[in-house]
Amino acid sequence: MASAIAEPAVTPTTTVRDRIVDTVGRAAHMTHEARLLKTLASYAVEDGLHAAKRAITRRAREVEDLRDAVAYRVKKAPLLSMALAAGTGMLVGLVFGRWGRRATPDQCAKV
Repeated sequence: MASAIAEPAVTPTTTVRDRIVDTVGRAAHMTHEARLLKTLASYAVEDGLHAAKRAITRRAREVEDLRDAVAYRVKKAPLLSMALAAGTGMLVGLVFGRWGRRATPDQCAKV
């Protein structure tokens, strides 16, 4: 990561004390930058959690509304509901029955 502090020019008059002070200043600056980055990351995580909680709550309400609508339709037309459920069950049974059908011995011999 590039530092925002420019490298000081090392001249013959630069003392060890000046270099130590400069190094300590850089370390303090990098510590400050790390804390800022940590704060930004925690805010991003909090925002993501908040958005996820809102989405879950919204979906739960939509499922509840759908359940209420289905209950209303079943009460309004129970025979139609039973016919639709039976038809759906038969269709799913046919699809999975054909899909899950085992190979016959003739088909195994061809492979």
